[in-house]
Amino acid sequence: PNAMNLFHQILIPTDFSLAAWHAVQLGLRLIAPENSRLTLLHVFPSGPSERSGDLQLMEGLRRQMDDLCLTLERSQKKKIQPVILGGEVEGEVLKFIQANAFELIILGVNSNGVDNEPGSHISGIIAKANAPVMVMPNVINETHQVS
Repeated sequence: PNAMNLFHQILIPTDFSLAAWHAVQLGLRLIAPENSRLTLLHVFPSGPSERSGDLQLMEGLRRQMDDLCLTLERSQKKKIQPVILGGEVEGEVLKFIQANAFELIILGVNSNGVDNEPGSHISGIIAKANAPVMVMPNVINETHQVS
């Protein structure tokens, strides 16, 4: 695609699944080469009182996300912003979307790798997002050629 078809602000919520990785790969192809930012957001599901174990897990995820984004930035030569939040997944994703000016949101369907049924988080985000939402399938069906 030429530069007119590319986006400057893309959000990809990730749960580190294969489906989310497919979404990241697509986002890297759709992000403009300059003056743009691809944001990877992970929401750690946590209740009102975060336990120390949760905090340690979140810190580990933050390091994992930072490493992933740095590796992608170096290999793809694109600005990638890591964001880790804690809370109720769908609500936190929607709050983050509302607070930022994204041109595109790419979601990966993660149905434990078995099908492409969107879960309730995806349906809620599609219904309430203030930007276009693209959904990447978890299982990419091969096209069957008729002989």
